[in-house]
Amino acid sequence: MQESYIKKVTEETMNRLESKRGGKREVLLIFMGGDREVDESLKQVKCLNELGVKFSAYMTGAADHIIGRSKVLAGGVDRIIDEKEIWDRAILDRYEAIVVPVFTLNGASKIANMVADNPASNLILLALRHEKKIIIARDSVICCGGPEPSATSFFMRNVNEMINTIKNLGATVTVVKNLARRTAEVLNISTRPVVGNTTVGNATPPAGAPCGGDVSACTECGLCVVNRTEDVKNIVNAGASRVSAKNVSQDIGNDLAKYIDHTDLHADTTTEEIGKLCEEAKKYHFATVCVNPVNVKTSAQLLKGSDVGVTTVIGFPLGATTPTVKALEARDAIANGADEIDMVINVGALKGGNYRLVEDDIKAVREATRGKILKVILETALLDNEQKVKGCQISKAAGADFVKTSTGFGPGGATEEDINLMRETVGPSMGVKASGGIHSEEEAEGMVKAGASRIGASASVAIVTGGVSDSDY
Repeated sequence: MQESYIKKVTEETMNRLESKRGGKREVLLIFMGGDREVDESLKQVKCLNELGVKFSAYMTGAADHIIGRSKVLAGGVDRIIDEKEIWDRAILDRYEAIVVPVFTLNGASKIANMVADNPASNLILLALRHEKKIIIARDSVICCGGPEPSATSFFMRNVNEMINTIKNLGATVTVVKNLARRTAEVLNISTRPVVGNTTVGNATPPAGAPCGGDVSACTECGLCVVNRTEDVKNIVNAGASRVSAKNVSQDIGNDLAKYIDHTDLHADTTTEEIGKLCEEAKKYHFATVCVNPVNVKTSAQLLKGSDVGVTTVIGFPLGATTPTVKALEARDAIANGADEIDMVINVGALKGGNYRLVEDDIKAVREATRGKILKVILETALLDNEQKVKGCQISKAAGADFVKTSTGFGPGGATEEDINLMRETVGPSMGVKASGGIHSEEEAEGMVKAGASRIGASASVAIVTGGVSDSDY
């Protein structure tokens, strides 16, 4: 009942907005200065402009000097507003969202510390207070002059703390290459999918498609899975964890390999077995191999130059080590070549309601793994539904990229019910990994349909070749 009511109110609101604006979605851009990734930011703006988004922009004095108004206007911006207009509180009613393509360290500090002493920080804090949609590209926070600071330095720890505070205030923070895609997700735009710095879907739909063959005039029939299969595959390859479709049962292609972390986490795994694991991963183009930390360096060497990454496990399999030890273990794994980190949550603290410890535990590993993918293993078989939801919420708040069901060493593995619950909790912007007890193509496809964007399995070869395995993970 509540979900249908929310959907109804959302649709009514969007209809009013569309009617008021003649079909154009209006967004305010704030350029804070800095010269890092400006060209990429403007490419992202152009992508959204092609989707029917109309932009106004406010430029700080620094942005006006460094970037220049002519460059911003040439990048798809309709007009630049002045300081008098941005101080007007009614401005929030005129725009559907605020997007900050160029964000500065000064801006981050002011927002994180809630200092509203200039037009840009004042408007952003006012928007956050009123729960307005705000999307921020964080790339330019670190100026490009001089060497890049270490991800583990005191400086970067403070920067990341400010970014996490801004996220907790309600802003969506992303990297600039994903700015268009994340903005489109936040604004519920689906007329043409956006991936990276390009729009996807230039192919003409087949005859009889509801859009009449004119992609730019897409009517959102919801049948792109049928009519534009290759485009849908491109979106999935770029990282989408769910693709929306209307009443479709057709298979979009058996391409499960890209979902799979090819796994061997046994205590007695030999170097020869790691070699075989890596060769299979390259042959079938799995997403990554998932190995114990001791096997990371060997795996990274064997997979160098391939399209397969290296995942390792931290605090495994109990999750009962301290945040300091987990962070140190993660840093060591990354130094040895790990691309993705699967950490085990502090299960006891989660079950006992000590949520601060759970969050601090994840944050410690998140700070140690900036620039890498972090997955948080909940060990769902030990939790009730309320605890599973809380674990997902804390993982998302702490900045993790995925939540994951199981270690494979607990009392149970992944279930479609758990994947559904986890996906509903974290939404479309976070990954969900199903692991433990997945032995066949049918089971893997069931997990993907339930909402999984990654599969952890040692039965990977059987899954992609249509067999069934009796493996224990």
